[in-house]
Amino acid sequence: MEGRARVWGVALLCLLGSVAVACGVSARTVTLESLLREMVDRDAVARWPAPHYACLQASSYDRTQTDPPNPKTWFANKDYEQFIRVDESRGRKEWVILEHQGPGCITRFWTPNLEDKKDQVIRVYLDGSETPAIEAKFLDLMNGRSFIPPPFAFTSVRAGDLYLPIPFAKSCRITLDSLPFYYNINYRAYDPGTPVRGFSRAALDAAAKRLRQVGHALEARSAERAGQQVSTRGTVGTGKALSLSLPPGPSAVRLLEVRVDPSTPAQALRSAVLEMSCDGEETLWCPLADLFQCPLGIRPVRDWYRSVSADGTLTSRWVMPYRTAARVTLRNLGAVPLPARLSVVTGPWRWDEDSLHFHATWRQQYPLRTRPMSDWSYLRAEGRGVYLGDSLTVMNPVPEWWGEGDEKVYVDGEAFPSHLGTGTEDYYGTAWGLATTHYDCPFFVTLRDTPSEGSYQGYSVPSRVRLLDGIPFSRSLRMDMEVWHWADTQVAYSVATFWYGAPGAASDQPPLPEEAARVLPGPPPPFRIAGAVECEKMQVLAKSPGLVVGTQDHVTLSSGRWSDDTQLFVQATKVGDWIELAIPTASAGPKRLSLYATQSFDYGVLSFAVNGKVAPARFDGYSAQSRMAPPIDLGTFEPRDGRFVLRVEAAGSNPAVTGAKHFFGLDCVTLTQP
Repeated sequence: MEGRARVWGVALLCLLGSVAVACGVSARTVTLESLLREMVDRDAVARWPAPHYACLQASSYDRTQTDPPNPKTWFANKDYEQFIRVDESRGRKEWVILEHQGPGCITRFWTPNLEDKKDQVIRVYLDGSETPAIEAKFLDLMNGRSFIPPPFAFTSVRAGDLYLPIPFAKSCRITLDSLPFYYNINYRAYDPGTPVRGFSRAALDAAAKRLRQVGHALEARSAERAGQQVSTRGTVGTGKALSLSLPPGPSAVRLLEVRVDPSTPAQALRSAVLEMSCDGEETLWCPLADLFQCPLGIRPVRDWYRSVSADGTLTSRWVMPYRTAARVTLRNLGAVPLPARLSVVTGPWRWDEDSLHFHATWRQQYPLRTRPMSDWSYLRAEGRGVYLGDSLTVMNPVPEWWGEGDEKVYVDGEAFPSHLGTGTEDYYGTAWGLATTHYDCPFFVTLRDTPSEGSYQGYSVPSRVRLLDGIPFSRSLRMDMEVWHWADTQVAYSVATFWYGAPGAASDQPPLPEEAARVLPGPPPPFRIAGAVECEKMQVLAKSPGLVVGTQDHVTLSSGRWSDDTQLFVQATKVGDWIELAIPTASAGPKRLSLYATQSFDYGVLSFAVNGKVAPARFDGYSAQSRMAPPIDLGTFEPRDGRFVLRVEAAGSNPAVTGAKHFFGLDCVTLTQP
């Protein structure tokens, strides 16, 4: 019987009562203390959950998303200002964002940081009480500035994430005191009758010691190294393998490490695949790059279950039980030999009917069209199990943001997903895109190999593991992610998924050796206008006092692109502001100068001079949308001392301009024979 509580002796489970009785012994009660212990118990996730729960989600997803077959609404993107209803309470309005009847526990809460929401108040009402168990400034609570400390509440630069478990015995209602913005809340819904002791500040104070212990464990993210170790090493040739037969079971892998040279290129890490079989079933087939989160090469990173060290040690802390026998293999599908050391530490395991095998599956698709929008499959699993996380790798050939897509999780054949999110980056714990080139914490990791903060051209690698917010499924699980890109282009997606399954559970994803061996796709080279002299690389000879001059790169334009994806950005504030630039030339004789410039909503009117002579051209930089203007013919001029001196001056503004009114952007100049 799934979801039964364990008791000693002869047990009787009362599904509808608030207390389970077994020969006079109360069933295990869910408390803040028990949940904190579970949070760092890697053995716990390798067994079917007891007491049983369903993982559910409340989010601000676009409520017009009601009909999966209808593409006009299924990919709607107004994922904010959504709520259940507005309550009147003590003379104030409260926007309800979660309401649940029955025992449960909040396990994850995410929202973006937004300055105008800094004073928004959150209230969490538990078990029918009209007095909130939690009342605080929302962003302070989420960012670890209130009474919940890091790492249970912290900021990932652009978002606040809360992972402190908040149990409730009978009900939960969460409200905000103003119109909600974006939010995602994962919570457990325990079976009726599950005994739960609700959260309170007193309970939090009583658990202070446990909270510190668990916080230290989460920050340390250390591995259990005690046990029986087996290892092998060698240079794995192309098409060859390195294998380990593990000690007879019942047993469990406690630690798995692969040691490679720290200079091993990304291609070799993608083409080296780790395989595992447990009790005659293939349970793991995944490239090292995706299993350990190193598709960009060896960069130190770690979450609760995995780490990459600077010396090339790749560590897995997933507990992997097996009943009788297990075998681990490192297979090289790449074009060059791979020196490696494979090491496994095993320890005792009590095998019973609730024991689960660890699974890791992988798939890749390139090219993947971004139009029409689509739901891309992470995993289709059949059987009984628990979904525990994933690592996504995206190669994006253009600067535009690729991650507007929402996660959609269907459990046990649901027609509509019980998890429907607000964006790929929100699912992975950040906001407004992936904020930094490298961010890791116990719960999620982001890596980027892109040319600038404002560009998403190149590789982005977000990952998430689930400590208390795992998703149990009794018959099946379907995990999709929307491909929702601002540009019509072709991307490369690959994903590793991590889950536990009872013997016989399987996914529809076969091994993909040809994809793992495939040469990694990369972004195209930068766009360049033939013969261009880039303005951002020109010497600034002089400028008006106080004029701010800098560069902009990889900004999305409504039409056209900057040469070398960069422009010189001049923040003129008034008519008469000016800048002089040196345009080098290697040849003598007259040249026709053509200037490429940008138009935008806050750009002004410009006048020009070359070598001290007024150019006849005059340019209106205004456009409601940022775009490249047609080239400006400045005229024909003779170089002096191997260069031209270009003076650009703010000369006015279009009546329709808004904002600063006199800014301007210069991309490049071409020199041609007249």
